[in-house]
Amino acid sequence: MKEILNYKVESPYQRVLRQVDHALWSIASIFQHLANMCLLLMLVLTSATIILRPFGLSAYWIWPWTMVLFIWLCFLGFCAFFVQLKDVRVDFIAQRLGKTAIAATRLLSDFCTLAVSGTLLWQMPTFLEKSQGIVDGALLPGGEELFRQALSIPLLLSLIIIAPSALLDLLKMIVGLPENLPDSVVED
Repeated sequence: MKEILNYKVESPYQRVLRQVDHALWSIASIFQHLANMCLLLMLVLTSATIILRPFGLSAYWIWPWTMVLFIWLCFLGFCAFFVQLKDVRVDFIAQRLGKTAIAATRLLSDFCTLAVSGTLLWQMPTFLEKSQGIVDGALLPGGEELFRQALSIPLLLSLIIIAPSALLDLLKMIVGLPENLPDSVVED
């Protein structure tokens, strides 16, 4: 996590906000590693299918698990992208328009994120209730199939991190802390 260099923490509130920010950033790193593991498993399963096919071997459960892993990859990566600021941003335009535009895009991004994640969290109980049944072919070690609600668990976990992260950024703005910078930004 890159922050403005030579910035001194002056108040206990700022110190607490920085600690919470660091904790959320660390949790997002875990989500990024989990998303990478999903991708790796997808590649291994798909490679196994391709390699084994000429030998007349295949497992019908590989395709459903590849789809499950893809969904989990997207939902877990969603958290890592937002919290670690690797999402699509319009900073290059805002920077040309000055500090006011940068602050406005920061506010707009945080409010939109809170609105979307709040709506999804609010609707999650209804969605989980209506997601009945199983994922056909996604076999578990005991022979039963994966329950459909399991597809949404990574989204729920991501939202539980994303919403506080957006709220935290608003609080940081109020107390005068700078916005975190993504790793890809080169500081002057």
